[in-house]
Amino acid sequence: MLCVLACAALQAPWTRAESATYAVEPQFRLLRFGEVMPTGWIHEQIVRDLRDGFAGHMPEVAPMTCGADIFGDGRNLPDRIQNAGGGSWGGAEGAWWKGETEGNWRSGNTMLSILSGEPELRALADERVAHLLKTQDQDGYMGIYGPTLRWSSGAVDNGELWTQTTIFRGLIAYYEATGREDVLRAVERAVQLTMSHYREGVSDPFGVGTQSHNLMFVDVMERLYDLTGNPAYRDFGVFLYRDYSRDTSTDISLQNLLRSDRPLMGHGATTYEHLRVPIWAAYVTADPVLMAASAEGFEKAWPHVSPTGGPVSNEFIANKPTDPDTGGYEGCGEKEWMTSLLSAAQKTGQANFAERAETTFYNSVQGSRLSDGKGVDYVTTDNIYRIDGAIMNRCIFSPAHEDVANCCAPNFTQIGAIFVRNMWMRAPDGLAMVLYGPCTVRTAVNSVGVRLTEETSYPFSDKVVVRVDPEAPVPFSLHVRVPTWATRVETNCPGAEILRSGGWLLVTKRWAAGDALSLALDSDARPVPCNNGEFYVRRGPLLYAMPIPAIRRAAKDYPLAGFHDYFFFPVEWAPARFALPKLAENPNALSYELAPKPKSDPRYPWDVAPEDLKIRMLNLDTNKLESVALVPMGSSEAILRRMTFPPAP
Repeated sequence: MLCVLACAALQAPWTRAESATYAVEPQFRLLRFGEVMPTGWIHEQIVRDLRDGFAGHMPEVAPMTCGADIFGDGRNLPDRIQNAGGGSWGGAEGAWWKGETEGNWRSGNTMLSILSGEPELRALADERVAHLLKTQDQDGYMGIYGPTLRWSSGAVDNGELWTQTTIFRGLIAYYEATGREDVLRAVERAVQLTMSHYREGVSDPFGVGTQSHNLMFVDVMERLYDLTGNPAYRDFGVFLYRDYSRDTSTDISLQNLLRSDRPLMGHGATTYEHLRVPIWAAYVTADPVLMAASAEGFEKAWPHVSPTGGPVSNEFIANKPTDPDTGGYEGCGEKEWMTSLLSAAQKTGQANFAERAETTFYNSVQGSRLSDGKGVDYVTTDNIYRIDGAIMNRCIFSPAHEDVANCCAPNFTQIGAIFVRNMWMRAPDGLAMVLYGPCTVRTAVNSVGVRLTEETSYPFSDKVVVRVDPEAPVPFSLHVRVPTWATRVETNCPGAEILRSGGWLLVTKRWAAGDALSLALDSDARPVPCNNGEFYVRRGPLLYAMPIPAIRRAAKDYPLAGFHDYFFFPVEWAPARFALPKLAENPNALSYELAPKPKSDPRYPWDVAPEDLKIRMLNLDTNKLESVALVPMGSSEAILRRMTFPPAP
């Protein structure tokens, strides 16, 4: 059936295998971790990150902040230990900085190792999980604190719930992928012990001296509730948010969310991660106040997010608008923002949330890292003219940022894994293709095993083929997100009924082995306005940059050979200035051509872009029109880059 999208309404009853009951049923449910596996360039990026990058070697690269085995044998060190978060953080009592670093890295490494599909990488993850289970205390404790420092609400800089969150995320994903009941039991024992110590009348999870990051224990509660249906996890998660909301100074407290005149002011990564808490609490309780508050949180966030998907977070949001030159965003902020968007997409079914998450991953995230996986920029801007250690040495490509705080790099190891697991979700009447990209899915629909293969080089191609191979013929619908940037969506699926419902294309049929859905997503090169009066250039899912040739200089060496901090300086300190012509005549589209680049390797398309986007621009220095080659902002050709251009006079 050949079809150009038409509009229609469609609703279907909800069916699921999960145990959890929600007061308001989410539109989608997560598949188990590992049911979606990356292929193509995403798989190659994950494998290279593990084999060659800091994602696979953080303890050797940064032993000061990630080499103490603090969740295992290392927590038996003396109770008063140095906070090894880095230079400006060293010396504080407590260990939560080190716990955050090691916990985030362990979880990211575990998830990536599973997604790699590589036996030797998976074996390393198996060993690390086995070690954690072996070192679990007899009472079930699994955390970073020695016996005399546990369960405090003020004696130390308490990050008990937060650091447990960072390690349990990976262990739960490991259980989902392997079905290892001993791993789930270990996590549940530890979690239930923690719940028994942090409750009303016992110990305050947000008392004086505790970290507001502790609220993210709700991530653990949400997933355990989904997997087990145990209402104790639901109730404790809701309690955490209501208790947290007693502090009226925080962005995401219930009172402040409901104040439309109160902008976001707090620490960026914390605020962006907290956004997903009230929306989950709203869906499990059906509380209309929580529902309104969760929606208000995202409304407040939109003005602080760049068209590239980078959320202002340097270090605080402080009601700052986006700015391509000065609007810095951190790696931790990008990860938390993308994760919260995907949580909102899963619950509301709104395609807009998924599209914004995809924009973040394919643009600002790729533009904040080295393509070989050996460094991230702690603070990134869209326009980058040099990388020289500005802002307290935060603007530098590093595998660890140990002289500031080793938080962004380990947190970054989770971004790709979270993106992959959310590419497909379970829909009430089938499956939903939430994020585009090369992958495979193995799951069951209506009790029939189904394998789907998404063949594409997206976001570098606008062609997608989904091959559907059920073990036996089975009827269901595919919910396919319709990008807002698509000027035309052409589909081909013989024998299917194809309808449009909001931001989704619903493809329904009795699927049999060998069936396929083909998509062609047409798009134009468009100018996108920014706050400084200039314009970005976007085509399809990608935003484009004019590369500025750069000189790379190693600024610091790490214990593991091949890892360094890097500065980047422009070859020319005054590159040519360009403007976009004729915007007044055609404000919605730009004239362009695509020029393939033979040297691009399809396995590593961020090393050298598969093609240039060539646009006629006015050289403001010569007053002549020139053909200017732009590349995706995440290309290693554009570490130094110009992404916004003024309109020609």
